[in-house]
Amino acid sequence: MSKENAILSFLVLMSALMCILEVILNLAGTDVSNSITLFWDGVFVICTVLWVKYDAKERGFIRPFDFDFLVYVLWPVAFPWYLIKTRGLEGLVLLFGFLWVLLIPWLSGLIAYVYYT
Repeated sequence: MSKENAILSFLVLMSALMCILEVILNLAGTDVSNSITLFWDGVFVICTVLWVKYDAKERGFIRPFDFDFLVYVLWPVAFPWYLIKTRGLEGLVLLFGFLWVLLIPWLSGLIAYVYYT
């Protein structure tokens, strides 16, 4: 398994665990703490930066010395730019997939809260 696939698998697993946590806590009538939400957001950003690093190496993308740091600091701009630059229109689809993995725990918790409480 390549490093990119391992990182994607880890992200999907963490997203599934966050979905379960969000649903259980919302059904119990409590909110997910800010520290857990911050942890999930941090893990997501760090994993996507690592994914960009390994993907750029594999694709032969010429990157400046501080590219990984710039992707980390300017993540909302640099991550979509990298996906579109390296893949074109397919990069937008991949971006929506990454955003889905990020937002599905929140959405599942919201659905559980609205329909079952």
